[in-house]
Parts: sequence; C-alpha cells; structure tokens
Amino acid sequence: MKLFNPESRFMEALSTISDLMILNLVTLVCCLPVITIGAALTGMHYVLLKMVRREEGYIVRSYFKSFKENFLQATIIWILFLLFLGIFFLDIYLTGGGGSSTLQLPFVVRALLIAGGGYAFLMYLHVFPLLSRFHNTVAGTIANSAKIAAAYFPRTLAMAVVTVLFPFMVYLFTPLLPLLILFGLTGPGWLCAMIYNSIFNKIEVAAGGGGSEQGDL
Repeated sequence: MKLFNPESRFMEALSTISDLMILNLVTLVCCLPVITIGAALTGMHYVLLKMVRREEGYIVRSYFKSFKENFLQATIIWILFLLFLGIFFLDIYLTGGGGSSTLQLPFVVRALLIAGGGYAFLMYLHVFPLLSRFHNTVAGTIANSAKIAAAYFPRTLAMAVVTVLFPFMVYLFTPLLPLLILFGLTGPGWLCAMIYNSIFNKIEVAAGGGGSEQGDL
C-alpha cells in the first residue's frame, strides 16, 4: 500500500514524530543537571534545524556533537540568563507596589522593566538556535539574538506564542501532561525552527556561507 511506502507522507510524518520524541527525551535527560540546560537546548536546536532542512544525520549522534562543541559558550549564556532572570524577578517583587517592603516606582518605570524582561525572553528564543548554527563569541551571539529579535519581530512573536502555547494548554488540560513529557520541548522547538530557518537562510546568504555545519557570523 502507498500509505506504508517508506517515502509516503504518512511514513515521513511518523518518522518525524518518532525523531521528535527521541530528541525530546534526550534533551530532558540532559537538562536534569540544570546547569547544562543551555547546552541541551543548543544541541536540540542543532538537530531540529537539520530536520527542518531535511539534512541527513543521526538524531542522538548529531545532538551530542553540538552539545559537546558548544557546551562552554552555551553554559555561560545560560548562567547569564539565570542571573538576569533572578534580578528581574527580584526587581518585580521589590517594585510590586503596596506594603512597606516594596519600592514605590512610577508606573512607567515598572512598565519599562516588564517590557525589558519580555524582550529578554524574545532574545532567549534566538540565542541557542544561533549558537547551534553559527560560530561567534558569547557577547556576539547575545548581541545578534537581540538584533534578530528586533529585525524580525513578527516572526519572533510567533515563536514566543508557539513556545508558551503548549505548556499553557497542558496547564489548562492536565490529561495532556504525557504529551508535554514526550514533545514539550521539541514540539514547539520544531515549529520555531520552521520559522527561524528562513531567517538563518537570509543570514547565510548575506554572509556568503551555507552548508549543514556551523558557519561564522
């Protein structure tokens, strides 16, 4: 039957679902030490971009290739992100308004603080995909993620929606929790890769690069 032909769309879909499930479980295991989350997400995006571009490669082998190569930079970026996150929520707590323990700041200042946190989240959506695809310094990768988040704001916003939608749906419908365990990272990540793939293509053309491995940026 054509339905079960290895080259049929049905079998390709099953293969993609299987790869996403395997990749999600591997990523979850590598995220458990917490400090390795940055490298784990970088490896995940390295594989997801290959899947979107239909490039050949073994899921687990490709994952750990990127995990090892980008471990140091990814860990530094992740620690910086955690520090920012801690400072951000501490500021939100201290400026929450009301009570003697809070700082009374003008509404505009608090709004700017929240906007800054939101923009940092948009940068976060790009930083590990960028690290997985392009060689750069830590500062350069962070700076480029900030530029891309602004230059491609509508697409970045779509990535943000995709990223938070699945966990929000699980929060509303707890029977979906097993799906979160199986596809909670790679499901939204795969959809995001379909979005940022076109951005990366433009960057590679502008830089005169290309190919399946990491290039300079």
